[in-house]
Amino acid sequence: MEIYVIVTLGVVAAIEALVIVRVSKTLHAVGRFGDRLAHLAAALELLTDTTEVGLANVSAELDRTAPQRASRSSRGATARRITHAARRGQSIEDIAAFEALSHGEIRLHLELASPDPSTGGDHGALRG
Repeated sequence: MEIYVIVTLGVVAAIEALVIVRVSKTLHAVGRFGDRLAHLAAALELLTDTTEVGLANVSAELDRTAPQRASRSSRGATARRITHAARRGQSIEDIAAFEALSHGEIRLHLELASPDPSTGGDHGALRG
């Protein structure tokens, strides 16, 4: 009977040894996980800083190379220039390119500048 107790204690000791080895490996892996997480955080910080600097450089270069626009003139002066250009025979595309406006804006300026006698006035808000 003593032999069964000794064998049972030996088997239990062997199982405990295996559990201890397994727990030790798991704790070591958890320690490495913390190191890897810190390394990942440092890499992400470096990537963020590099991206910010790169985008700031792109923005500065775009500002530097962008054509400088003259200050915008008044709405009335713009409308007069558009009307005179249309009367001289320039196309809407040419006027839009020169004024840096869309074709729709050019058409709107031309429509507002030319009174329609059938509506009884030359003000755009009063038209039907």
